Amino acid sequence: MERTNADDFRTNLKDWMESARHEPIKITRKTGEAFVLINADEFEKLQIEIASLRGVAQCLSDVVPGRVKRSQLNSTDSAIENAKERVLGKKTKKTVG
Repeated sequence: MERTNADDFRTNLKDWMESARHEPIKITRKTGEAFVLINADEFEKLQIEIASLRGVAQCLSDVVPGRVKRSQLNSTDSAIENAKERVLGKKTKKTVG
């Protein structure tokens, strides 16, 4: 991950945005507070992965006490689509990006 400070980031915004196409950029303020600039597609992938991992954790917490039943293919597909909608929101024709 590349790193920069807030002043340099403001001065070279275009260059840092180009760099963020390939890897995240950590931007640190003088106070020590930090932010990350990341490509939007990569951010969406990360959000989906996090939602998936949360789902796995929830399932595992149901397995231990035995609160499970055999999965059906259509119920799995439906669960995945519902998770994507929760994470990314419903896309409409007006959605840009």
